[in-house]
Amino acid sequence: MTLLQLENISYGYIDGTKKRIILNELSYNFEKGKFYTILGPSGSGKTTLLSLIGALEKTQGGVIRFDGKKLEDIGYTNYRKNNQAIVFQQFNLITYMTPLENLLNVMNITSNELPKDKEKTALALLNRLGIVESKARRNVMTLSGGEQQRVAIARALSTNVGLILADEPTGNLDSATQREIVAILRSLATDYDTCVIVVTHSDEVANTSDIQLHLRDGKLIEQKGNIS
Repeated sequence: MTLLQLENISYGYIDGTKKRIILNELSYNFEKGKFYTILGPSGSGKTTLLSLIGALEKTQGGVIRFDGKKLEDIGYTNYRKNNQAIVFQQFNLITYMTPLENLLNVMNITSNELPKDKEKTALALLNRLGIVESKARRNVMTLSGGEQQRVAIARALSTNVGLILADEPTGNLDSATQREIVAILRSLATDYDTCVIVVTHSDEVANTSDIQLHLRDGKLIEQKGNIS
C-alpha cells in the first residue's frame, strides 16, 4: 500500500552564475512495510531529497503526498510531529537527558494515540532495541555510539509514526554495530508495517534492503535489493 508519493519533484540551487538542478521532476511511490535505501555519488542530492521528504525544506516544484494528502494540507509542523521521524548520523539526542527522557520528550508532544503508560511503553521499546532499564535511566552520553543510535531509533518509533527516515545512520559505527543497526531498521519495516527510507553510501547496507534506489541525474532508478 502506497504511503508516500513524490510527484514531479524539482529542486536546484545557484552555483556561481548557473543554477544546478539536483532533482529533476522526480517521481516515486514508497509503500508501507518496506525498507528502502537511496544511494548516489556525493552531491547527487540524497540528503536534499530526504530533507524534502521530511519537510525540513520545501520543494521548488512538484507535490509530496503522505497517505494521499499533500504535505501543505497536513501542515508541515503537524507532519513532522505526527507522521515521520528522522534518525541522523550524529544521533541528535538531548545530551543532558536519559534515554528514557529522550523518548518521553517526543511522546509528550505528538498528537498520535499512544498507550496511557508512556514510561512503561518507552522502557519496553528501549529494551526491545537492547537498552536495558538500568541504561535507560542513566545519562545518554554514558552510552556507546551504537547504543545511542539504538536510542535514536527507539525515539523515532516511540511516537507511532508511519515513516522513518535515516541519513547515513551507520556512518560513525564500526562494522559489527553497523550490521546490528541495519538489522533493526530492516525489522522495523516488517514488524511495525513502517516505511523505512535510508540514505547511505554503503553497498553493504543497501544490499540488505527490499529496494535499492539510485539517485542519478535527478531521478530515482530502482533495483531490487540483494537481501542477505
